[in-house]
Amino acid sequence: MHLRFVIIFFTAILLIIRPAEAQTNDYIIVFRNHSQKREMLKHPAFAESRSFNIIPAMTARLDAGRLKELRQNPDVAFIEPDYKIYALGSADDINSSSSNIEALLVAQVIPYGVSMVNAPAVWSKTKGAGAIVAVLDTGISMYHPDRGSVIGSVSFVADEVVEDFEGHGTHTSGTIAAADNDIGVAGVAPQADLLIAKVLDNSGEGQTSWLISGIEWAVENGADVISMSLGSSDYSASLETACNNAYAAGVLLVAAAGNDNTSTAFYPAAFSSVISVMAVDQNKSKASFSNYGSTIELAAPGVSIYSTVPVSSDALADAIWSDTSHQANTVKGTAAGEVSGTICNCGLANGAGPQNTCPDSVAGNIAHIRRGTITFAEKVAHAMSKGAIGVIISNNISGNFNGTLNGGSPLVVVSVSKSDGDELQTLAQSGITGTVSVESDLYEYKSGTSMACPHVAGVAALIFAADGYDIISSEVRNILINSAQDLGAAGRDNTFGYGLVDAQAAINLIVPQTCGAVWTLGYGKNADINRDCFVGWEDLQLLVEQWLNFDCSSIDGWCSGGDIDRSGSVNIFDLSNMAAEWLKCNDPQQINCE
Repeated sequence: MHLRFVIIFFTAILLIIRPAEAQTNDYIIVFRNHSQKREMLKHPAFAESRSFNIIPAMTARLDAGRLKELRQNPDVAFIEPDYKIYALGSADDINSSSSNIEALLVAQVIPYGVSMVNAPAVWSKTKGAGAIVAVLDTGISMYHPDRGSVIGSVSFVADEVVEDFEGHGTHTSGTIAAADNDIGVAGVAPQADLLIAKVLDNSGEGQTSWLISGIEWAVENGADVISMSLGSSDYSASLETACNNAYAAGVLLVAAAGNDNTSTAFYPAAFSSVISVMAVDQNKSKASFSNYGSTIELAAPGVSIYSTVPVSSDALADAIWSDTSHQANTVKGTAAGEVSGTICNCGLANGAGPQNTCPDSVAGNIAHIRRGTITFAEKVAHAMSKGAIGVIISNNISGNFNGTLNGGSPLVVVSVSKSDGDELQTLAQSGITGTVSVESDLYEYKSGTSMACPHVAGVAALIFAADGYDIISSEVRNILINSAQDLGAAGRDNTFGYGLVDAQAAINLIVPQTCGAVWTLGYGKNADINRDCFVGWEDLQLLVEQWLNFDCSSIDGWCSGGDIDRSGSVNIFDLSNMAAEWLKCNDPQQINCE
């Protein structure tokens, strides 16, 4: 059975649990098995609890008495706080590219981090098509012009949609899979698909239970790569169990190591089931902020990384009619850009009669909508359904207002005061043209091990997409390790781990450059252990050496390909498979080596 492999990619946020701050009375209750959990959920007191499948656990809000009672329950394995978590990561003090229409039409740039990990060098072989990366973060800007292919999304934050108003998740997602579309930037694996799980709220805060829910959702939805830039200095046993179970299910977990320039363990990066990623700068030197230590596994670019961000909440908005600029505010969730056309009155845009319905003539033009009765999102959706390309929402009381769509929109949406709206209502009755615009940076430089993680996740997606057989997560992990550029002391060290992630070297381990179409299916490619494009004596010698002397389950090796049938060990069946392939594959010119 083909496993879907989730690279649980704890990308760039570095969620920090702050033990100095008082925690709430929210807890995670872990039971000895799922049936005991289900019995507890029948109790009315736990009607609002969040239940998990990836671990036999649930959340609950407990007072001191109830907490003590449950800790004495023999069905309960342990109870721990549902720790508060926070997003870390800040924009660099560097000018970003303007996001207006003209700026978006300039030539696409390849960020230095994407080039440093040698991703463009393998794009002729793989751009990640078919691989799925789940990003667990602050959400994503759904209508960003450079957004990658999103095939599913969910929010585990109560009363908040997936739309990213914090910016961190959009940035990390862009590093992984920003579209290769001649504008803006391109990600490491620009053709990979994205699953987006919002596990942090719009202020960048969350809880451990939200993160566990995100991991579970990613596994259940067949991700190849999950991206979470999360970190905590507090150990969570329930989170470790969730990570271990995800890895055992074929999930490759990748996490940011932390931004405190310390060897103090950060979780989940410090878990053995997770790849811990430190950050280097443009010179491949350790970033001043990056954590280090015995759990570091790989290095990746994390200083001044250029990637996608949402429209800023303080973006410059404008509304022009009668050759006059009117004070306008950005409606949160709007698209950036500038549109012009005839301004059409839509009343309240709630469909209650012709006076409150956008006319057909609004198609390709700008809708003027009065505030009231329904949400701004519903008003904009009505205008969009009639073909509008921009929206002006005027207030129903004195002055202007700051609104939110509680989601994203592909339309340019601004608000104006009641007095300006009254004037516009009259002028639009006899026909008037106008322009609405929102000017905001859609690309930004950020630094952090949070920015390093998506580079590793993107390279892992390239590996999954390039491979011709059902590669498993432990193989991807070992390929990443064995192909890394050694940056520090020879071998693994506590600063850079095994070294800088390298897409070209990784792909060359599984797709020989000179083999053409020879290795396309089956064990033929697997039996070519030394990757010289045919099966021969050297491959047999390597297999026998591994059979006799090598522990194939070791994290430090991939058996160099000796586990031909990918059973988890080198054994007699691999020898049998090699013999069968030898008869077909001992000539580099053969094309039937399948």
